[in-house]
Amino acid sequence: MSASTSHRAIASRSQAAIFLAAWVLANLVGGFFAGFLENNGLQFMASLILTGAIVGSLQWFVLRPMGGFRWWPLASALGWIVSTFLQSLMQGIYTPVADALWRTFGLWEVFWLVVVIGPLMIWGMAIAQMLILSHRVGRSVLAQENRQVWGWLVVSLLGGAAIGGVGAALCAAFCQSLPQTLVGLVQGLGWAVYGLITGLWLVGPYSPLKEQV
Repeated sequence: MSASTSHRAIASRSQAAIFLAAWVLANLVGGFFAGFLENNGLQFMASLILTGAIVGSLQWFVLRPMGGFRWWPLASALGWIVSTFLQSLMQGIYTPVADALWRTFGLWEVFWLVVVIGPLMIWGMAIAQMLILSHRVGRSVLAQENRQVWGWLVVSLLGGAAIGGVGAALCAAFCQSLPQTLVGLVQGLGWAVYGLITGLWLVGPYSPLKEQV
């Protein structure tokens, strides 16, 4: 790929490592900031409205040098709002699923509840971002050869489950002892695990970031 190519790619292991570190850090900071707002007076706004905009904007700072991600923050914000709205309407569906997982595998009920809710909270943002990735590589999202873009949806849902599970486990262990201003670290670490899961895919062999357009 020439230096004049408008959309850069992750072309070496060192670039991949730097990108992965920056991506995990961006998600950690975004998750922490959203968690800070959620635990310091803006619970409804941060949980249901602001998280997608905050995390998406910090992700965009990492993606921006590669080009083709102009609408990433807006898509992330709107996608998050849509998915959280629909998730709030589906309580009668996911609550019994969480109860069944709790009774089958143990641990505690809230853990399974947030593991189930995590993918529901993030799927709208993931789909919106997937459309941007598809446009960036210049293919229809429905094209058979565009299967690697659909991988973004899969890893995002897995990352969403990790946000819930890791956050629940860490909160059970540390939330009572942390000052209110630092409770957001728990959510930030959950988002960092999401960043690791999605980041490894973004630097992997099927990543659309490797596409030349």
